[in-house]
Amino acid sequence: MIGLKNSLLLTLLCLPVVSHADCEKWIDILLNERHHSRDSKMAICDVWQADKSKSIVVLPLLQKGGIVDTYDLDVLLIDNQSGQVIANSWQPNALESDAKELIGFEIDKDSYQLNPETLAFGVRIQYRIRSTSSPYSGEYINLYVKQNDKLKPVVNNLPMFELSGENDQRCAHDIHIYDRNIILGTCMTNGYVDLIVFEKNVNQTAVVDDYGECLAREIALPNKTFYMHYNGLEYPVIEIEE
Repeated sequence: MIGLKNSLLLTLLCLPVVSHADCEKWIDILLNERHHSRDSKMAICDVWQADKSKSIVVLPLLQKGGIVDTYDLDVLLIDNQSGQVIANSWQPNALESDAKELIGFEIDKDSYQLNPETLAFGVRIQYRIRSTSSPYSGEYINLYVKQNDKLKPVVNNLPMFELSGENDQRCAHDIHIYDRNIILGTCMTNGYVDLIVFEKNVNQTAVVDDYGECLAREIALPNKTFYMHYNGLEYPVIEIEE
């Protein structure tokens, strides 16, 4: 008789494996069919970890002719075998790339069970400023839920990480870093669980001492906690704006 552990192993070995590279074959097809082959150099896709029969595709589409680079954003949930679009979110004029340069996207590995029937997934959006004297990098997250054939954004541009400050490019610098993590709460508001955002804060500083040595130190600042409550349409992020 096969033991439970071996039985589970055999089951896993028999399951079809869909890799990140497998879903990429659908990107050009989707661009051609839905967006007339518009440019999407930062397009990404990945298997949805909560349901590996499906993949999440992110298509940022640069508009032509603007003074500031503006992107439309199409986020899609597709069937891995057929490439059929199950649901999508179309957001025109969703993102700008100006002083803060839009550099890429990442599909969040976590899933967010907002109620027994509703599972959200996240798309992370990354920015930077190309400056050695005033460095900056930042990351934001959007959360989406499936509603029929639509993906509804319930969290829009929530700041999750930021590094910013001043640097003399030799030694002296004063850099502030915050890093946020989303935890599901135990209470619900308007049918969706409350989101708890934990924030860690650190200051990194350095100065040249009387002997010409560069003295660096890191100071842990008080952590912060924010609560986000669903208002029936979305989770407003105004509570955690700086």
